[in-house]
Amino acid sequence: MDGRASEIRVPRQRLLTALTEASAAPVVVISAAAGSGKSTLAAQWAAVDARPHATIPLSPHLDDPAAFGIVLVNALEALGPPAPRTRAAVTGTEPEFSAVLLPAIRELAASRSEPYVLVVDDAHLLRHPGCHQLLEAVHDGVPSGSTMALLTRDATPAWLARTRTQGRLVEVRDLALDKTEAARVFADVGASIDGPALTDVLEKSEGWAVGLYLAALARRDGHGVTTGDFRRFLGDYLQTQVLDNLSDDDVSFLVTTSVLDELNGPLCEAVTGRVDASAVLEELARRIQLVLELDGRPPRYRYHHLFADCLQTKLLTADPESVPLLHARAARWQAEQGELDSAIRHAKRSGDLELTGALVWSGILPCIGSGRPDRLRSWLADLEDRQIQKERWLTLAASWLSLQEGDGARMQRWALAAEGHAGRDWRQHVATDDYAASLATLLVLIGTSLSDVVALSGDALRGLPPDSGFRPPTAWLRGVALTLLGRLDEGRDSIVQAETWAIALEVPAIEADSLAFLGVLAILGGDRGAGLRQITRSVDLIERHHLDRLATSAHTITAQAFALAVNGDRHAAEAAFAKARRLSGMVTAIAPWFAVTGRLIQARTAMLLGDGATARILANEASRKMTPDLEGTLVESMLVDTRAALKSMAIDSGSGAALTSAELRVLQFLPSHLSFPQIGERLFLSQTTVKTHALSIYRKFGVSSRTDAVLKAQSSDSSSRPPTGSGTETDSPPLRRFIRLG
Repeated sequence: MDGRASEIRVPRQRLLTALTEASAAPVVVISAAAGSGKSTLAAQWAAVDARPHATIPLSPHLDDPAAFGIVLVNALEALGPPAPRTRAAVTGTEPEFSAVLLPAIRELAASRSEPYVLVVDDAHLLRHPGCHQLLEAVHDGVPSGSTMALLTRDATPAWLARTRTQGRLVEVRDLALDKTEAARVFADVGASIDGPALTDVLEKSEGWAVGLYLAALARRDGHGVTTGDFRRFLGDYLQTQVLDNLSDDDVSFLVTTSVLDELNGPLCEAVTGRVDASAVLEELARRIQLVLELDGRPPRYRYHHLFADCLQTKLLTADPESVPLLHARAARWQAEQGELDSAIRHAKRSGDLELTGALVWSGILPCIGSGRPDRLRSWLADLEDRQIQKERWLTLAASWLSLQEGDGARMQRWALAAEGHAGRDWRQHVATDDYAASLATLLVLIGTSLSDVVALSGDALRGLPPDSGFRPPTAWLRGVALTLLGRLDEGRDSIVQAETWAIALEVPAIEADSLAFLGVLAILGGDRGAGLRQITRSVDLIERHHLDRLATSAHTITAQAFALAVNGDRHAAEAAFAKARRLSGMVTAIAPWFAVTGRLIQARTAMLLGDGATARILANEASRKMTPDLEGTLVESMLVDTRAALKSMAIDSGSGAALTSAELRVLQFLPSHLSFPQIGERLFLSQTTVKTHALSIYRKFGVSSRTDAVLKAQSSDSSSRPPTGSGTETDSPPLRRFIRLG
């Protein structure tokens, strides 16, 4: 029997009374050492409290805002109706995390119809600031009559200081068993003890629940308790009273498999090399209640955390060299089963960077091609930069992650490191080497001439394996470059091929990009119906796979805004236009053609919406990003046409309050609780620059505070200003010329 199971039979009446009296408090913190009975107390509380209780049992890998956000949504959904929109908003990427997810979690916590208790067990495992911001959001949303309870080994989190001063926080720190409760523990296990001996053991254990339980077992079995160091006694007891009673084979099995967070027969067979692992696990769970069976089928188990600590200490003492090997075996088995997250955790613990890199790279496309960059971020999160730099596939993965997060400086850093791994003559091997071909796909996106894109992507398509998920983006990039060079038929064929491969290889981001680009070409070429149909399919993919989390989806959402504006769906066009501009501001240090064409299509959208001021800003930004290699291409023709169309618009059309891309990047963080210095850290700007942009936003909106600016933006969709002038008719001669290609 484990410590928690034994304590359940010992009612903690004093503590339960305190918790019952605290039912009006929005937050309860139960803080005590391991083995003190925090979880048992929470279970007893749930049994006597009329409100529904939902418990989140934490583990170290949940110390990630995206991962923790999902379990928070799961728990809150268990207390009320489903919340698919909040679930879809879960991300660790800024600004969506601060500006969208935190308010959504706050609203979800507030929306449960009946009073509830949300228990976060082992809250001390949360170290990431974003996870504590999520807890704070739940705290802010907890409605009257409901409670959030944190079970932790640490002190009360600092962000609860104000709640404490308001008298709205209940803190339970003293979980020591009293003499009556201690006597009940001894009675429950069948150990007799007189008053003086009970007083002595209570003093030595300081009321520590697990220590008392194990002392009771020792006394029942005829062993004395002579030491006051109950943590050392715990190890001694587990050794003498548990492990010494097992065969050497069973002890070896337990020690070897202690590296696993969760156990099952086939996994233990892979780690230990034993073919009888399933039977051994079943027998150990029957004999030792420190081996706990979990719900579900096939049978799964875990070791009581104190027991696991003891076993791991033995492993590190007796055979430390085996630990990396055991983790590597676990990683390979879990990868074969498709359990990639667990496999990567074990690969990192093994210290095998080559294995880690191979596993991360094997799963990168579902992350960067399906709107899940948070997953890739969690894989790389606890690797040091020096470790990433040592392994070639990790450097490529880090560069792609930085690209999708809009961090141009780190993207370039990792791309240079990847070039170093590929060797000076890597371009000569693009057609024959998988790594060089994968590097080429990245580099043609972040900054080569259009002619170089065509040549390099063609070589990469020959070098990538037939089933590589990087074939679709490579074909798409080649098709775009050919189109912008004026080779329209070749370009269209390559983009159609990219779409076909994206469907076959399940890369929805490129399927959406392909449809969006073909749709824009169709509209600009005069076939509005076909273009709208293609872009509608693209939008469906964006929504289904949450592709708007990817910075590189800026072009696709720009196409969506353009199509909606052409079709006269003003409200939807303005919303998509705002999102497209925000994403465009995140995409930095990328190929000039991407930045220029995106802004020019956005300028066309602004003109269709009658917003000449924004269209001029976008055209000027596009002009500044033009490079010599774009001269004489379709990009230059689009810029010339844009300028000509702008001249035909009324000078005062649109709003004078149009924001620049730099101001938009700051605006998207204003709804969050981040300070100007914190916003600057996320945007790699100084506090002074952020403040300057913020003041400019206030001036353009005609407001004097951050709160008023946010309200103004929300009420008027300020990123794409409504029309206030003339020149908005899509059938006017200037705009007909403007919408045509070349």
